[in-house]
Amino acid sequence: MKKFLEMVDNIANDRTHGARELYRQGVETLLAWMEERGESHPQELITVLVRMAQAQPSMAPLLNLVNQVLLAWEINPQKAKVLLKEILEGEEGSTITLMREGIKILKGKRIVTLSRSSTLLKVIKALMNEGGKVEVLISEGRPLVGGAVTARLFHEMGMDVTLCTDGLIFSLVKEGDVVALGADAITPKFLVNRCGTYPLALVARDRGIPFYTFTDTKKLLPQGLVPLFRIEDHDHDEVMKDAPFSIVNFYFDQTPLDYITGAVTERGILSPEGLRSLMEETSISPKIREILEH
Repeated sequence: MKKFLEMVDNIANDRTHGARELYRQGVETLLAWMEERGESHPQELITVLVRMAQAQPSMAPLLNLVNQVLLAWEINPQKAKVLLKEILEGEEGSTITLMREGIKILKGKRIVTLSRSSTLLKVIKALMNEGGKVEVLISEGRPLVGGAVTARLFHEMGMDVTLCTDGLIFSLVKEGDVVALGADAITPKFLVNRCGTYPLALVARDRGIPFYTFTDTKKLLPQGLVPLFRIEDHDHDEVMKDAPFSIVNFYFDQTPLDYITGAVTERGILSPEGLRSLMEETSISPKIREILEH
């Protein structure tokens, strides 16, 4: 049991990978636990899932994963194991569909973005492989400079890239054709993404520039799971060490969902209302209450 909790802790301590990668790690961890201990130690399930829910509480895929496993386990443990295997097998198919929709939005455009989105990166790679052309204007993404790292990746792909400071990106939105970002969670009220997304949405709205989030529907967080969600204040030393004053280091902000033009997903391009409708259809396990009590 200890090694599986340590695997979950590795997810909790990861400051490099995005929601999609950490979700896959979560699926692999739970599947490994079920194959080694699950049916013979069912009492451990809540302990493992509580730790998973706490690992990255601002990333909706992990919270949805907890709910999905509970719903399947209530039918029988074998179904939960099958579910996790199907998730791993089906990931690539959903990515292909999302990329096809994303290429239509981005082809020939100058994209304004920030930080790093693995989903957006895959769409742009697919577009480049088809011979399409795009330009990218991206901000640094402090304190971990995810945007600067992504800018290098784009440059190595042969793209025309402009990197700017986080504060400058808002003044340069007018030079873009489309704002394109990832997502860590989408609730009925908000898009949750890297800090700077909310003011970027405000400027895009003011300038009449379309604003899209590139995400799969695993990141939709229905109202019944919102109590598990929270935005954490991360290590203050990432901003400044030994500061003689208060520091806050939130990685994510919340943008009103109605400020986005649409979400590019494996189900097509969805409006805010379309996203809410999908969330309303999601079943919530009664055992989520046990997770919340812990």
